[in-house]
Amino acid sequence: MRRIEKIFQCLLKIWNKADYEYLLKVQGTTTAELAVKLGLARANVSADLNKLVRLGEILKIKTFPIKYVPVEVVSKQLKLKQLYYYEINNLNDLLNTDQVEKIKQGPTAQRKNSFFQNPLNEMIGYTGSLKKATSQAKAAIMYPPHGLHMMLVGPTGVGKTYFANKIFAYAQYKGIFSAETPFVSFNCADCYNNPQLLLSTLFGYVKGAFTGADKDQPGLVEQAAGGVLLLDEVHRLPPEGQEMLFYFIDNGTFKRLGESEKNRRANVLIICATTEDPNSTLLKTFLRRIPMTIEIPTLDERPLSEKIELAKFLFQHEADRINKDLNVKIDVFTALLLANNYGNVGELKSQIQLTCAQAFLNSIDSNQVEVGLHDLPEDLRQFWLENPARVRRSAHVSRYLDTKTVFYVGKKSQVLEKDNIYELIENKVHHLQRQGIAPEDIHQYIMTDIRLHIKHFFKQPLPKNKLSKFIDPKISNFVEKLKKIAEANLKVHLDQRFIYYLGMHIDAFFKRGNQTELLLKDEVEKIKKLHFAEYQVALIFQKEITATFSVKVPDIEVIYLTMLLSSIRTLSEKKQVGVLVVAHGNSTASSMVKVATDLLGKGNIAALDMPLTVSPGEIVRQMAIMVKKLDQERGILLLVDMGSLGMMNNRLEKMTGVKLRTIKNVTTTIVLDVLRKINYIDMDLNAIYSSVERDVAHLANNQLIVAKEAKIILSICMSGTGTAEKLKQIIKKIIQKIGATEVVQVKTVSVLKMNEIIPQLAEKFKIIAAVGTKRPSMSLPYISLEDLIAGNGEQRLISIISRQGDLPPVIEDRNVVVASMCEDVLKKHLIYLNPTIACKLLQNWLLQLQLQLGVDFSNSQQIKCIIHTAFALERCIRSQTLKYTERPSKKLLKSLPVIEATLNDVTAALKVKIPAGELYFIAECVLDD
Repeated sequence: MRRIEKIFQCLLKIWNKADYEYLLKVQGTTTAELAVKLGLARANVSADLNKLVRLGEILKIKTFPIKYVPVEVVSKQLKLKQLYYYEINNLNDLLNTDQVEKIKQGPTAQRKNSFFQNPLNEMIGYTGSLKKATSQAKAAIMYPPHGLHMMLVGPTGVGKTYFANKIFAYAQYKGIFSAETPFVSFNCADCYNNPQLLLSTLFGYVKGAFTGADKDQPGLVEQAAGGVLLLDEVHRLPPEGQEMLFYFIDNGTFKRLGESEKNRRANVLIICATTEDPNSTLLKTFLRRIPMTIEIPTLDERPLSEKIELAKFLFQHEADRINKDLNVKIDVFTALLLANNYGNVGELKSQIQLTCAQAFLNSIDSNQVEVGLHDLPEDLRQFWLENPARVRRSAHVSRYLDTKTVFYVGKKSQVLEKDNIYELIENKVHHLQRQGIAPEDIHQYIMTDIRLHIKHFFKQPLPKNKLSKFIDPKISNFVEKLKKIAEANLKVHLDQRFIYYLGMHIDAFFKRGNQTELLLKDEVEKIKKLHFAEYQVALIFQKEITATFSVKVPDIEVIYLTMLLSSIRTLSEKKQVGVLVVAHGNSTASSMVKVATDLLGKGNIAALDMPLTVSPGEIVRQMAIMVKKLDQERGILLLVDMGSLGMMNNRLEKMTGVKLRTIKNVTTTIVLDVLRKINYIDMDLNAIYSSVERDVAHLANNQLIVAKEAKIILSICMSGTGTAEKLKQIIKKIIQKIGATEVVQVKTVSVLKMNEIIPQLAEKFKIIAAVGTKRPSMSLPYISLEDLIAGNGEQRLISIISRQGDLPPVIEDRNVVVASMCEDVLKKHLIYLNPTIACKLLQNWLLQLQLQLGVDFSNSQQIKCIIHTAFALERCIRSQTLKYTERPSKKLLKSLPVIEATLNDVTAALKVKIPAGELYFIAECVLDD
């Protein structure tokens, strides 16, 4: 919850139960009282209270000291239908008829009753992919005196008309427009190449203006007077039509068709919408009259979490339409969201409607409609069946959804809560068996799902209540004992989350009773061998459960416990990228690996010798087996010598579900370099691949030899040197992060020569995006400097690059933009600390801190926290620490232990102790949003 919302809720809580007499006697709550109660700085509380007054949510009582009270409380207790002014001297003034009449002369503020019904904030992605668009829309609507005309840009189906309607609703919400204000929509394609029809439609006509004009007819401009005119497909307007409009925009006057003398006036806010690049399809003179351009992102550019929310919204809409609850399986979401045969929200909506229509037909006699894979349109079903990686990909969706989601009629969707993994495993096994997946592959898929299930659980903040509040206290105490047994036998440290997880699992086992099913019976012996140590501990657990609770624990439960222990254990172990060296000959690969391990020690590396007589099919089969053995969930680097081995990357990925990169022409030197980076530098898969490729090719940073079809990103600034060069370095790091150094390059461009240079570059390269301080005139995905640094520009750029080839998903979590900005500052000011190491440590700290606090920091907030904390660490080293003289707030004291605990890794690595005063300042910095 944002600070302003907390303040409003606190004020509402204070006054919700107040009666008539108490309200008139006390009048309200002071800023100081709220600041103390919430543990916030008085200045921040004061600023937010005044915002709430301007929003019409609270009344400001100008006593001494000034007091505040919620509008809805005053309206309810004083029985007022409408308030006309939100700053008064005394609440009793509202009871005085003469005084109320005087107050009515003040500024009106026709607003909705709830601060939490901002129409723009109701849109999915308003804090994510639509953050910049909503911010621009708010600025345009609020700009005095009558707002700014806007241009909405985006492909068909992204929701431009929907967004325009939300802008209009926001203006009503802010009191700029009333409930009676008109909103008129017009599709410019209807009058394409017919200027007379366009003129009469927009501005109206008088009787006799043309044949058939038997009466005066007002145009759309008159109909929209005082409100909004939406011009859809504005690029279809002919030049004459654009000239008519910009004359009206400039002067506010127009004539109906057939009028010669009378000038009419209208004040209209114009919102244009187009699927084309405005700079190439509209007159410059017209564009100058539309100062605000707002880009609506495509479905591809939106993160998976938003796509899922959009799909859930559309399913809920269908549930309400058919008046039946929908029970949608996770595989349906996966197929809908990962198929690439459509690209926008409108098409997603159509696919969901088709799916629900088929499901409705199949469940015509049931009260609840079951939506499964068999209900999908034919093309989506075919996609699912032909995609060997469908189960692996569904793991991404499972971060946000459970196996089923129920959409109740007239209610929000609800995920079916599961307090155990039995249903997860059973459903998955049955599904894999129906799909004909080989039995030897099912175990790998199930283990992956269990690890993801546990990882998701472990990422959640610990409940504030003790475990005994959720399960039988006897089980809670018993699990503490099991934790000690596991730690002693497996030589690992398990935190409180292990207790919560295993406690709820055992509690679920007891509730489940005898409803056990012999899953994976053919895999039991394999599990025992692969996870021998965990299996032995699970057997001890079995004996302990039986002895303590007098309950028979079946063997299959021992297997479940084995898999759980194995998954939990791997979470705490350091994992490495795997390396598989494959070369033709009887001992070529083995010899290279032996030299490397003799010199640098053992590592997650293996060799596969391929005699020339071995068939390609056998080579692939043996490579797949080795890849699975080496995989520690960080991917595998294939080092191959020649020929077809270098072209097996995609095939092996589909067979194994493991992320792979391939480097050809392997030598002993390359093997040595790779093993060194894995053992001593701990680089990730993409970083190792990029580093080795650069070394092997002997390429200079800016001297890449490119083919005509090479892809580039433009880095744009005024001179093409300073800012553009810095941007270039940041973009290159992002490209390197996702392993696209062979696919995409960066070129710097000066704004002054942009129109000359960009067409020349377009002849030699495929330009996939532009980043910088000015949008190019040609139609390109564009990311502003502001959005890259403070917004979601990095995610958008990754999305654009990832569509340029068969690239692996991003492994590294570090934010490239934050790292680059911070390192630049720290290199200039730090004397004792290594800026790069300090920055990396502090970025990791912020990741942990956000996880613990359950928040997401913006780029600017991360940069502020990293730089402040780095300077604090430097002061500690120099024994020049700051003293904290303020009285710490309750909120600060509550957050301090978490901040201090998450900083332990940083202070331990740097061998620095941070005193209490500096910790207080760091906490202030973290909490100050």
